[in-house]
Amino acid sequence: MTVPAPTGGIRLVSLVSWSFTTEPDSGVGFGDLAQHLATADGTTARPADELRLRVPTAAPANPAGPQKEALDRIAGGSVALAQRLESGERTFAFYRGPLTAHPAQELPDAAATRLDSPGEALIYLQRYGVFDTAYAAAFTAGRTLALADAEFRTALLEFRSAARSAARRLASHPELAARAAAALTARQLTAPLAFEAFDRLLVGGDTRSGGARLVQALDQAGPRLRAGHRRTAARARRTIGDARTVLALPGVASLLTRAAPDEFAKVTAWLDALRRLEMLGLSHLVPDPSALPAESIRFAYVDADWVRAAVDGALSVGVGHALDADLNALAIGGGPVPKCAVLINSSLVPNWPGSIATAYRGTDLLEPARDAVFGLETRLLLYPEVIDRFELAEPPRGLCFGIGDLGTIELREINGDRIGHPMGEFPQPAGFARFLRPGGKDVLNVDGTGDALLPALSRTHDVARISSAQFALQMINAPQAQTFSRP
Repeated sequence: MTVPAPTGGIRLVSLVSWSFTTEPDSGVGFGDLAQHLATADGTTARPADELRLRVPTAAPANPAGPQKEALDRIAGGSVALAQRLESGERTFAFYRGPLTAHPAQELPDAAATRLDSPGEALIYLQRYGVFDTAYAAAFTAGRTLALADAEFRTALLEFRSAARSAARRLASHPELAARAAAALTARQLTAPLAFEAFDRLLVGGDTRSGGARLVQALDQAGPRLRAGHRRTAARARRTIGDARTVLALPGVASLLTRAAPDEFAKVTAWLDALRRLEMLGLSHLVPDPSALPAESIRFAYVDADWVRAAVDGALSVGVGHALDADLNALAIGGGPVPKCAVLINSSLVPNWPGSIATAYRGTDLLEPARDAVFGLETRLLLYPEVIDRFELAEPPRGLCFGIGDLGTIELREINGDRIGHPMGEFPQPAGFARFLRPGGKDVLNVDGTGDALLPALSRTHDVARISSAQFALQMINAPQAQTFSRP
């Protein structure tokens, strides 16, 4: 199909000559910083162990005994801190946050164990006489955060109070408990039973009108009361144990969460935020700054048992007896705990706030469960699965031409079906100094005398001379990216 020329014609501008000013290099660019995260010297990739979140140590060749135990724990992400015992003795203990350099050792029956105090979470290394305080600190952190949040604290206590009253009502009225899995509503658990009895008096029973039944009941009430008759026999006093037994009945647990639905929703939402580590400061995540030095990236696993201990600590607020503790179990079935984390401490964070972080598990793209910035230069990304590949890319921009931060350009195909596809970096070794005009003005020698850029690109593509369009294709400066892969 031929498109006719515009009737008004087209105006084109052709410059015979022009003047320009070269500006000094603005400094380190995105490519330099991203490459430094992945390499030590610009070419050699950092070893995988160096990219784990842990304190660097200079270990001896063949550690053994207590020395090996300490080094193994530090290699897993722990740090050694001074500790004073309740007896007044001074010693040291191991501590770490929810992020670990290696997958945390699974605790026996972790899901079935409920922590009621930080002391229960202490791990005693009997052979060496020291404690691992990681889970005890997690419990205390969760409890402290809960006590500091008045809205959560109030919602938790109000939900627990409503659920406790509902459980006791079910224990006192077996007929209600029998209906729990069927048609029982939350109102029947919380509204006064006298209201329901009055409703039945008006609308239930025989075919007479509600008014007639009410008149008959009132007429009979006086003589029966004066005669000492009671409508029902006195019920036995119910105990906390009876209410706890009711919780095991089918459908009761779900029903109790509706005793105070708004408060229950606030509690579960707050706990889900805690599972995403939203209320924890950077010092909880990285207990020693040397584990995440300036201009570094670190990868870590998330210890689900640490997070569970923090949740138990938050739910321990206001627990008065075993029934309260049992009711806490209704709130712990929230969202999942992330499984891995990426931490970036770099000037990339403030200077390129639109940087694109992409993670993959196999070939599947993973969206982060959380993406947050601490302070100015530290970025945290949490993922629902352990990732296999992570890519940090420069923010997208318009069409740009020039040389990349690393002193190279990306060669691109100029023939066939793959025109424009990347072919690798040019030149090797990096640097365009040999393609500059004499005079020290940092002006490219495109096609002049001496070592010019256009002939060099033509030789690289094995053609006599590339066209101006093909030259422009080589000089496109695309956003840069750095990829990290799990070994």
